[in-house]
Amino acid sequence: MQRKSPAGEKHAELELFSLSWPIFVEMALFMLIGTLGLWMAGQVSAAAVAVFGMANQLRTVFDRIFRVVSMGSSVVVTQSRGAGDAAGAQALARAGFSTSLWLGLCAALLVGAVPEALLRVLHLPAELMAMAVPFMRVIAVAMAIEAVNITMFAVLRAFTFTKVSMRMVLAMNVLHVLVSAPLVFGVGPLPALGVMGLAWGQLASRALVCGLLVWMWARHLGVRLCLLDLVHVPREPLRAILRIGLPSAGEKIGFRVCFMATVAMAGSLGTAALAVHAYAMQINGIVNMVVNAVASGVEIITGHLVGAGRLRDANVLMRRALRICLVASGVGSLLAWLLMPQAIALFSDNPEVPALLASILAIELLAGQGRALNVLVTGGLRAAGDVLFTAKTSIYINVLAGTVLAWLLGIHFGFGLPGIWLGYMADECLRGLVVLVRWQWRWWTPLARIARRRALARQRLTAQAS
Repeated sequence: MQRKSPAGEKHAELELFSLSWPIFVEMALFMLIGTLGLWMAGQVSAAAVAVFGMANQLRTVFDRIFRVVSMGSSVVVTQSRGAGDAAGAQALARAGFSTSLWLGLCAALLVGAVPEALLRVLHLPAELMAMAVPFMRVIAVAMAIEAVNITMFAVLRAFTFTKVSMRMVLAMNVLHVLVSAPLVFGVGPLPALGVMGLAWGQLASRALVCGLLVWMWARHLGVRLCLLDLVHVPREPLRAILRIGLPSAGEKIGFRVCFMATVAMAGSLGTAALAVHAYAMQINGIVNMVVNAVASGVEIITGHLVGAGRLRDANVLMRRALRICLVASGVGSLLAWLLMPQAIALFSDNPEVPALLASILAIELLAGQGRALNVLVTGGLRAAGDVLFTAKTSIYINVLAGTVLAWLLGIHFGFGLPGIWLGYMADECLRGLVVLVRWQWRWWTPLARIARRRALARQRLTAQAS
């Protein structure tokens, strides 16, 4: 019979819905603020939109790197809490903070020192350099703070304070708008700074929320950061974080590289294809929010259950979440296919765009099911400590199906954008089926038991140190 720790007995009270809905709101807020930022840039000039969009691409790349620490911290913190090791969870949180701070500073130094070189790699037109370089230097400082914030948000959620995390995200986004709008357009004595106003708004909002997060950590987690946390990165907690974070981030970076290759393929098919690709990705982002939120909640609870040694409960949770995600994805994809082409037709003067979008969203009816499986089960495996397998198989399938097959169907055989999307569908469905088989056959359970033993070993070390 499995022994339940005192902390482990509380896991039955962790409701999936109560954890997931604040994460859903967070995702909606981030999507909204991105749209508002793009709108404000559009009110300045087309050049401002290009600079803002290019900066977002660069930030996305560094966000993947920052998540090495945030994903690793989240998983090992949940496992330690599940094992009843509150002090160990706090020590891991401190290590995550220190590591993300130094990682963010390194990224800021790189972007701030050579923004021209990075922008040239992204093929920014030379005439936009004068606007983009100062913008990127301010964004570089914001990125250093963002690296810390990403980890602090992840740890808050790992401690199950998802509602607190949601409020902080809301505060950050409101601050961003309140600071950016007057600086972009000019109000009273404030001059109109144009796109630079967005950069200063982002920096100010991130800095203020970072201060709030430090206070929230002290209030809710009992983690009071000190000067030593700014310079000292403890070796053992760092090793535990990177054991999870590095493979997970490698998987996401590999996906991003393959995705950018397919975007280039779509660009070679002409303006209409590129526009439809952008529309479809935006629609997918909305449709997938429920799945992503539920998957995040499942990952948090699974980490606690693994730490407590309650693997059967983790399996029951996954089965329940699978039903929710498959239904949510299916309904969302069906509604998008029925409604969005007609909606786009109202704003597009090119009849090819809504017709092509309809064919892409038809493919998404199946691709969305594969994506739901992939996102949900991969998160569960990560929480169980099974990260190397998913990272390796994901990269292999990304390359073979998501890139090579997409090129063969879309470019070589001339099926165009639907061919590229069939490659996406094969990629998502194959990865989803592979991780589902691994979960169903419980090949993850030996690694989950190893993860629990490591959590208990960290608990003993923490007790000896105190």
